[in-house]
Amino acid sequence: SSFQYMRFAREEDSQEIYELYQKNLKFFPNITIGHITNRIKKRECIYTEGVVIIFRIHQKTVQIGENTQSKMSDCVLNQIVTSFLNGSASRVLNRFFDYIGSLPHASGVIHLSVRSDNDRAKKFFERNEMELVDKTSWDKGKIEGDVYRKMVKGDLDMFFTPP
Repeated sequence: SSFQYMRFAREEDSQEIYELYQKNLKFFPNITIGHITNRIKKRECIYTEGVVIIFRIHQKTVQIGENTQSKMSDCVLNQIVTSFLNGSASRVLNRFFDYIGSLPHASGVIHLSVRSDNDRAKKFFERNEMELVDKTSWDKGKIEGDVYRKMVKGDLDMFFTPP
C-alpha cells in the first residue's frame, strides 16, 4: 500500500468535526466547539478520511489510570471519532502511530482511556494492537474506564542486559 497522508484539522473544519461528536454524544457528552477549535489551533487535532483524532504530547507527568502515569513526552490519544465504518479509522490510527513514532520529541508511548462499556471501541483498539494495561474512572467513580497503551518506538533497554 502506498504511503497515505493525513492532515491537521483546519479551523474551518471545526463545525463538521463538532457535528461528528454530536452523533456520538453517548461517549462524548462534554465536547464543545470551543474545545475543538482550541485543539485545532494547537495542532492537536487530525482530520483525515472522515476520522478525527485529538491528542496531546504531555509536557509533565499526569496520572491517567489507577497505577499508570503518562510521563513528559508521552502521547495521550484523547478521542478518535469516525464518520464511516469502512476501515478508515484503522488506517488513520496506524498512520497516527507512525507519526508519533517519528517525532523526535515524543517518547513513542501512547495511552488512551475508554469507557469500560464501550465494547466497540475496545475491540477496535485491541484489533489495532493496543494493550489493556489499567483501569480508571470518571465522575467520582461512577463511570468505569479502561486504559490502553501502545509503544511505537523500540525501547533501547531491550538491546542491553541489566547490569
